[in-house]
Amino acid sequence: MLVIFDILSVVLAVICLGSAFMDFKGHPQVLEVMERLGYKPGFQRTLGLIKILAAVGLLIGLGVHYLGDVALVGLVVYFFLAVRAHRKVEDSRQDTLPATLLLALSGLTLVVGLLS
Repeated sequence: MLVIFDILSVVLAVICLGSAFMDFKGHPQVLEVMERLGYKPGFQRTLGLIKILAAVGLLIGLGVHYLGDVALVGLVVYFFLAVRAHRKVEDSRQDTLPATLLLALSGLTLVVGLLS
């Protein structure tokens, strides 16, 4: 089960790094979502930094297991709040889907890690 945890952690870390890159790049779709959710301009960089730190925690967690668990708890909270923010502004299911899927992936990875 540890191999599955490692694979899920790496996949999640890569996704977080890719998403953070889009945040720092200021991709128009990211900026539009931030505005719709009511965040101030530039806030996406803060979210990008959180994702980078989580990805680093996941990768370090491959060797120091409890750090990966801490990063996963943070990601579960992060993506839960993201889903909540999308629902608050009554975004469509399609707009909420990425955050929902990443919440599920983070939760699954955490459960697998705790059972390993």
